[in-house]
Amino acid sequence: MKSNKEMDQLIQPYKKQLDAEMNKVIASVSEDLVISKPINLLGNFLCDLSLDQAKKNGFDADIVLMNNGGLRASIYAGDITQRNAFKLMPFDNMLVVVSMKGEAMKEMFDYLAKFEEPTSGLTMGIKNKKPIQPMINGKKFDPNKVYTVLTSDYLYHGGDQMFFFQKGLKMEKTGLLMREAIIQYCLDKKVINVAHNKRLYQTK
Repeated sequence: MKSNKEMDQLIQPYKKQLDAEMNKVIASVSEDLVISKPINLLGNFLCDLSLDQAKKNGFDADIVLMNNGGLRASIYAGDITQRNAFKLMPFDNMLVVVSMKGEAMKEMFDYLAKFEEPTSGLTMGIKNKKPIQPMINGKKFDPNKVYTVLTSDYLYHGGDQMFFFQKGLKMEKTGLLMREAIIQYCLDKKVINVAHNKRLYQTK
């Protein structure tokens, strides 16, 4: 049986190679991306890049919905490395598109009014933890219309108690891991500019 020292010597070249890969710079950002209110920059970043990469892989959606609990690390101003992407999204979660309408959408709005999770394509007021005038891509919500929601397979299967996804009409797998989407988006953009718009906001 090899000693710990011998094992370390055996592993060292692979560790150096892995560290070099993980420390590779994939983009830069001029501001800190953290979970915050009323503007969730880290959430906006993840939702917007997810939609961008889904479209490049042949999928579209009206809304993106993610969860703050899935964002495991902030990204600070400066270089963004592959290690940052792995720390932000350490799970092998895949992007999926869910078709939803009517009651399922209303349940989603009720959920968001309570928990204020990251979104894209949706703007909505919140008063006393109740949804106020949800707008989808600038248009009033129509309960008779079928909408598509981009999310993770974890949330689709009821993660963070998002059970409304199970009332969806159908689900499509994009085949794209969220971590891969983050890395590819950064490589595509080189310089990251995050939208500062309020998506879920408190109203009087």
